[in-house]
Amino acid sequence: MLAASWNDMTSMKIPNWISLALLGGFLMIAPFVDMSWGAFGTHILVGLLCFVIGIILFAVGGMGGGDAKLFAATAIWWVWSDLLVYVIFTAIAGGALALFLLLGRQFIPVKLLTTDWMHRLFKDEKRMPYGLALAFGAIVTMLRTETYPIAALFS
Repeated sequence: MLAASWNDMTSMKIPNWISLALLGGFLMIAPFVDMSWGAFGTHILVGLLCFVIGIILFAVGGMGGGDAKLFAATAIWWVWSDLLVYVIFTAIAGGALALFLLLGRQFIPVKLLTTDWMHRLFKDEKRMPYGLALAFGAIVTMLRTETYPIAALFS
């Protein structure tokens, strides 16, 4: 998630390998955490639902393609109750990020934007690196959940 947020912030792109690594990581860890087939199916359904939602948001211009893929690849790690936590914290972080960018785009002088990515971040008024909000939501959700598959490896 940190790699995704850094890439999104500096280039407004999230490489496919990050989403594939998240998906592959889940599929590799799932057999070792004593997960039932029902729980595995729930994780798959959560991921598929978020993929469909991401595609719809991408189609209407509400989310970038990399963000949509990252949303789904992250969501596969959650069950339904975790998904709610993830969406809420991601939305809160997205709102804070939007406010930060709006203020920054209004008040930061161009001469202070010394790198290409800073200029793109604060002067491209049509795009927002939502991968930052997705990463925040995922990290908070990971810390709050007991159903996270990695936690089962250490219990």
